[in-house]
Amino acid sequence: MADAIVIGGGVMGLAASRELRRRGYTVTLLERAKPGRAASWASAGIVGATLRDESDPSYHLRRVSRELWPAFADAVYSESGMDPEYREMGCIQLASDGDELLALQRAARRQRGNETTNEQPNGEPAPELLDPKQLRELEPALSANLAGGLLVPGGNVDNRRLCKALEIAARRAGVQIETGVEVVSVTTTGGKVSGVDISPRSAPALHRAVGEGSGALGHGSSTHSAAVGEGGGAHDHGSSTHSPAVGEGSGALGHGTSTIRGSSEFRRGADLVLLAAGAWSANIANLRPVPPIAPQRGQILALDQSSVGVRHVLLTPGDPYFVPRADGRLAIGATREEAGWDPSLTAGGIAWLLNRAMDVVPALQDCPIAEMWTGFRPASADGLPLIGQGGYDGLYFLTGHGPSGIAPLPGSIALLMALIHNEPPPLPADAFNPRRFENRGQAA
Repeated sequence: MADAIVIGGGVMGLAASRELRRRGYTVTLLERAKPGRAASWASAGIVGATLRDESDPSYHLRRVSRELWPAFADAVYSESGMDPEYREMGCIQLASDGDELLALQRAARRQRGNETTNEQPNGEPAPELLDPKQLRELEPALSANLAGGLLVPGGNVDNRRLCKALEIAARRAGVQIETGVEVVSVTTTGGKVSGVDISPRSAPALHRAVGEGSGALGHGSSTHSAAVGEGGGAHDHGSSTHSPAVGEGSGALGHGTSTIRGSSEFRRGADLVLLAAGAWSANIANLRPVPPIAPQRGQILALDQSSVGVRHVLLTPGDPYFVPRADGRLAIGATREEAGWDPSLTAGGIAWLLNRAMDVVPALQDCPIAEMWTGFRPASADGLPLIGQGGYDGLYFLTGHGPSGIAPLPGSIALLMALIHNEPPPLPADAFNPRRFENRGQAA
């Protein structure tokens, strides 16, 4: 029997299982498809200084994460041997008119507070307001019609490389990762978790040989691409791919858990169960509280911008964002749609992204489309993630991060570990307490 079972193999589940293993737990991660192939794979990987007000709980989570990111990325690189390509090139918040510029000016004053220097208390550069001339000096391809911008510290991580690097690091640390295993319910005894039940449909995965390049049908993300994708040619219900993609791993039978053969041969035992199943979190039975999380579809595309050369992460009010990659691509996203589990790319969604992109960077009109994809963000009812202990002893939540799951990753892990081990939390935790939803009704 394992000490801990982690449900879900996105960046949250992978990073949490890695940290639990580092703290001495025996850990089994159960993933319904393939690790890192859902919202984590579809993300843009933006990591930037937040412009939120300090009264917003997300401000503190983003601030702590921002401070942790460089060391976290270095550690994952060292442990895995795979560079997640965390780069700090700066983020520019763009303003298209006077009202948006005023909003940026207020944000800059709020960030600076009473400081008059060009450095914040944490040592990072203070936000820098840019007029149109300064904006074009930093990014010559930007439209001349922009009213200005605000340069803040930050950058991005290649989310797909991060997913693979975390998987490698977790496996090397001793985490047992089982793929194609669908958890259907949490099991309890006397108000304490005792493990999970898995679907009988997971049976083939339990007997599949360990190997690479499984042709399993995943449930992660959908890509329509002319480029080689990262991950198996999996048709998912989270982020879907139609691409000559190279497969990345298969279902491995872990040796850290026991299958309890009694009332059910599909029961796994553990004293700690962590829910990190993203948009699928609400599908698991016997959770307390029932997490009010629903899928939010996002359509994203990538252009080959070799001829343009956008260098900074560019952000616009209400999106789209622009994220330059080391390989010369520019990720542009994303729509925010309540479309259930439909992974379709739509004419309207792609047209909106392209038209807005060409308004901001006119030269993009001549760039080839390299890839288009969709993913499902785990959107919580109040827009805040669920981090901490649930209604059963030993049940913990790490889910519901919505559209910004990559940015708050290190802070979320630090907060969760502090709560599990009764350590002083690195930030105020009450706003993320999963039990805030207990009065919304429970499953029988």
